[in-house]
Amino acid sequence: MKKSVYLAGPIENCTSKEISQWREECSAAFLENIVAINPYRAEFPAGYAETKKRIMMKNYMDTQACDLILAYLPKEINDRRPSYGTVFEIAWGYSLQKPVVIVSDDDKVHNHPLLFTSGALFYTLECAVDYINILLGEYRSVGKSGNPPALGAGDREFESLRSDQ
Repeated sequence: MKKSVYLAGPIENCTSKEISQWREECSAAFLENIVAINPYRAEFPAGYAETKKRIMMKNYMDTQACDLILAYLPKEINDRRPSYGTVFEIAWGYSLQKPVVIVSDDDKVHNHPLLFTSGALFYTLECAVDYINILLGEYRSVGKSGNPPALGAGDREFESLRSDQ
């Protein structure tokens, strides 16, 4: 069964590469049953009438329809301008009781009490994608050995955090 992940992240005042590169990398790394929803897919120049309202309605409808929200808040972009829209999308996901996965290399994001309680937090996209693939991947039967699948990058990060305690 197909699952969908809404790719929330900075758009305003970002370059095309900053907007698209991480989204394309995540989309390519998701399992084949996981579809990435790119909020930038239907953007028009800001001069169009009703553009801001249309963008907000489209993004809200996408967050309602998706199975999970992946929010990317890189420090370099946060330092230039906080991504208010992304934080809004995290809040929508939380209020809609959707799983939310937040990725940031910014300790301020990890230590913020509202973001900390809103979802799973990771420092790298690789670990977050691995986590999402496990959450949304298709069910597989356990082999005759009864062994679970091998650990991925996200699991290794989680195991290292647990072993540090």
